[in-house]
Amino acid sequence: MEKEKSVQLEQAMRKIIDTNSYMRYLGVEMLKLTEGYGLGRMRYKEELLNPYGMLHGGSLYSLADIIAGAVACMGGHFVTTVSGNMNFLLPADHTEFVYCEAIQLRQGKHLAVFDVKIKDDENRVLDSGEFTFFLTEHEVIAQKTE
Repeated sequence: MEKEKSVQLEQAMRKIIDTNSYMRYLGVEMLKLTEGYGLGRMRYKEELLNPYGMLHGGSLYSLADIIAGAVACMGGHFVTTVSGNMNFLLPADHTEFVYCEAIQLRQGKHLAVFDVKIKDDENRVLDSGEFTFFLTEHEVIAQKTE
């Protein structure tokens, strides 16, 4: 992918994450975003805790979906989630942030598949999963018509 288009896609996806109300409520921050790889984080905060004082699984699933979805959009088209599977291995507590790493496993004509890992401040894997996205016809950067 040409460098200029890659930069434009990254800027567009960062703007979406920074301005979307739900993503802002969760506190999602994109740390690294390239074609095929993404790293983001979310702060441990009271509003996202379950009754046991741990980050709620739904907020962790959302983080993984958002980060992997942003990476999938780096192919140039918006995506929708087809499926997502998370294995909650350890409680998400006693950490300032949780970090989500998304690595592209496959990019086809219609589907993109990602491996996701959620880790704590000490780099322990808390959750692992896999997400599949459908590539829509809608382009992230609208093409100009002459």
